[in-house]
Order: sequence, then structure tokens, then C-alpha cells
Amino acid sequence: MPVAKTRHRRSIGFFILVGISIIAYAGLVRLDWQFGTLRAQAVPQTIGWYLLAFFAFVGTLFWAERHSLSMKWVWAVAILFRLLLLLTTPTLSDDIYRYLWDGHVANNGVSPYAYAIDSAELDFLDIPIRAQANNTWMASPYLPAAQVVFATIALLFPLQPLFLQIAMVAFDLLSGVVIAKLLVLAALPARRLLIYLWNPLVIVEVAHGAHIDAWMVLLTLLAVWLTFKSELTNAKRSRWAQASAPMALALATLTKILPVLTLPVLFWRWSWRQWLIYGTAVVALLLPAGIRAGWGLSGELDGTGVFGALRIYGGRWKFNSGIVFWLEQFLQKQGVTAALLVSKVIVAVLMVAVLLIVWRAARRRTGFRPTLRLMSLPFMAYILLTPTVHPWYTVIVIAFLPFVAPADGEHRRLWLLVLPWLYLSGALIFSYLAYLNPQQYGELEWVRQLEWLPVFALLFVAGLLRVRSR
Repeated sequence: MPVAKTRHRRSIGFFILVGISIIAYAGLVRLDWQFGTLRAQAVPQTIGWYLLAFFAFVGTLFWAERHSLSMKWVWAVAILFRLLLLLTTPTLSDDIYRYLWDGHVANNGVSPYAYAIDSAELDFLDIPIRAQANNTWMASPYLPAAQVVFATIALLFPLQPLFLQIAMVAFDLLSGVVIAKLLVLAALPARRLLIYLWNPLVIVEVAHGAHIDAWMVLLTLLAVWLTFKSELTNAKRSRWAQASAPMALALATLTKILPVLTLPVLFWRWSWRQWLIYGTAVVALLLPAGIRAGWGLSGELDGTGVFGALRIYGGRWKFNSGIVFWLEQFLQKQGVTAALLVSKVIVAVLMVAVLLIVWRAARRRTGFRPTLRLMSLPFMAYILLTPTVHPWYTVIVIAFLPFVAPADGEHRRLWLLVLPWLYLSGALIFSYLAYLNPQQYGELEWVRQLEWLPVFALLFVAGLLRVRSR
């Protein structure tokens, strides 16, 4: 009887945390219904409800470390959170309207890379979504594998945000399945899946925002899992896995370029045939789009061509960065001309250095767990060094955090490598304060400091303890 009472009391703690989370997500739904947006005048309340969900999430992580937790509950509650946010219409970001417009254009026989949204050549395709899409002065910045998703959803369903939200939630939950399989291969506790499935940033940016990053993350994780699977099975039986891993990564790369950061680790695990398949798949996907609409690698920066919009993004975009912004400010004070360009060159060199270090270290790491942890480092470095950091950019980092956390029996000091990114996933919600006044967009320095200074401090402590332990 005493044991049963103890278990009952422990369960009450879990359900209280779940209840708080449900209240927080329901608060976001009510806010959306009340104001018709989670941005503009609703931003302060959005931040409040989000932080409530985040603190409940952190509390659940602590609870799960001390008590046993049924994975059925983990999945059931994770699905419930996402279903709640499917009741909202995406407003924290308007990317979804660009997705729908691209799909609409493609299904009417026009390349999304050929014309800017506001081009007169597209007037015959005009629908209300056209006015809601962002950056109408340039063509699509999304690569061919993303366009396949947009066109498929636009073809099969009405041009409404909900259907893209549902698709991204499906991809997101499938990512959870793959993470669970990788946790088994890495001999890590199943409860680590909480770090991804219950993280409010993932839930909000996927179920509410419907960002295509969910598709990219799924494909990246699939490529890693299929690579490991092919190493564990008979050579003849694993031919499909050997071919499918580079195919999945090619699709991920041509959704967003970011998955190429896994290549320094995969370099030592793939055969030359797999590298050939990867390269062939990338070219095969890019070639039709490039031939049809041009490549956009040179000439006027009008955003047309496959890479035209990405050229603009790489050259002009900057938002919510830490290192790049402060480096630019420092160089400007030193009288350096083109301070932003010099800052980008410096961080690019640092990023290449990280990739080389990871490439060299990957040669010595054969176990699945060390490999997964090493694979997370380039993504973490990218978030630290990129000039633009929107909250959904960190979903790929959060997907690898379950492998960074310690296994049962490992030193709990490893949590120090997880904490900076958990903190950042909570703090990035403050970046939406830049949109508080729709008529006067602007970043706030105190928000930048709130987001990044604790991250750097936590990383410094983790690095210092790592050195001392060695």
C-alpha cells in the first residue's frame, strides 16, 4: 500500500505538469481566436503562454529523470499538444503563404523560380494568398525538394494553411519515431525523446508555424538512421539502406542546404557508391529546375533562378544573431569598411574550421552514440555563427539534443552541453518582440543579450569543465 501511494503521488506531479502545459497551449489558441494573430499587440501574451509551456516542459524533464515514465504517455501528450495548435492559424511567421503560393504556381505550370510574386507575368494566377506571401519582390528561396512538398499539398488539398500544418506535424512526429530508433542504437534512455517531442519551440514552430524545417529534419534523421542500419545488416540485404541513406540526405539538402553539415561525419561511413548516389541525386533534382528557370548565380539580384533568392539571403539578410552582430559592431567602431561583409567572412572561416575538426574527429569515432554527438556540433556552430537566427532554425539542433544528454551510467556533467540549447529554445520566443509594432519593425538589444549571453556563459562553463575533466 505505501508503495502504491508513493507511485500515485509521483503520477500526480506528472499530470500537474501536463495540465499546466495544456493550459499554456490552450492559452495560445484562445489568444489566436481573440486577436486573430499571435504577433503585433498579442506578442507579450504569446510570450507569457509560451514561457508557461516551457517551464512545464523543463519540469517534466526533471521529473522524468527521477521517476519512470511510460512512453505511451509521452507520445499521447505530444500529439495532444500539436493537435491543440492546429486550431491556430499561422501568424508568428508568414512563410506558409509563400509555401502555398509556390505550390499554386507550380501546379499551374510556372516555375516558382522564374518570377517574383508581384511580377505582372503572374497576374493571371492571382489569388488572395498572393497578397499574404512575404518578400513579394523576389522569386522563391526554397529548393526543389521543398517545392515537391508545396506542390503536392497544393494539388491534393485546398489552398489553406491547415493542410500544410497537418503535413508538417506528420513529418515532425515521424522525426520522433526516427529519434526513438536512434536512441535504441545509441543505447540511450527512451525518455530522452521528451527533449524533442515536448519542446515548446518545436511544437509551436511546426504545429502553428508549419515550417518546412520539419521535412528537412525528418530527411536528415532518416539518412543517419539508414546509414547506421546498413552497417548493422548483411551487405546484400542492406543495399536498399545503403542507397536510401544518400537519397534521403540529397532530399534534405535540397530542402534547405543545412544538412550538408552532416557530411564531415558521414564521409567516413559512406562508400564511394553512396557518395555517387548522393551527388547524382542532388544534380538530378537541381538540373530540371535550373534549366527551366535559370540558376540565379550571377547577374542582377532580382531573386529569380534557383539560387537567386538565396544569394539575396546570404548577402543582405541578418536578424537576431549574436556573434555576427556584435562582431560587426566592433569592426565598425574600428573603422573597418564593409563591416558586415568582413564579419560574415570571419564566421565563415570559423565554420569551415569547425567542419574540419569534426571531420578529423569522426575518423576515430566508430560508436553510434559518439557519432551522433559529433554530428550535432556543426549544427550548433551554425546557430552560433549565422547572421540570421529565427526560432525555427534551431529545430535541427533540438532533434540532436536527445543524443547529447547522458546515458544511464554516464556522468551527469553532459547535461551542461544540453542546457545552453534548452535555454535558447526558451529564450528565442523574445525575438518576436521585433514585430510588436507592425509599422516599425526593429530588433531590441536587450532581447539579443537575454538570448545569447547566457548561452555563451553556459557553453564556457561546459567547455571549462570538459577541459578540467580531461
